[in-house]
Amino acid sequence: GLPDDKSSYTDLFCQVSYMYGEEFFGTTWKSMFTLFRFMLGDYSTRGGKSLIIAFSQDYGAKFDVLFMVWMIIVIFGLFNIITSIFVETTVAGLKHNDVK
Repeated sequence: GLPDDKSSYTDLFCQVSYMYGEEFFGTTWKSMFTLFRFMLGDYSTRGGKSLIIAFSQDYGAKFDVLFMVWMIIVIFGLFNIITSIFVETTVAGLKHNDVK
């Protein structure tokens, strides 16, 4: 069945994280889209369960550290670049207006 139908994350024979991994990270495009959703703060499955909790319970501290590093890179790195582009454009526009 679907991983959302399972009531427990602790089944040793059929781990939910493997099922979610295949569903959300099975191909390169699915992985990219899932990471994009993570950037936007959408960590839920179709059934409303948290992907982060499922992966954290199965993979432990390795996943937690990797996820925190990813979020720090996205929040501070990518958004800093986007903000700098807006600021640079605004400053260039103001300089252009001052010349007139």
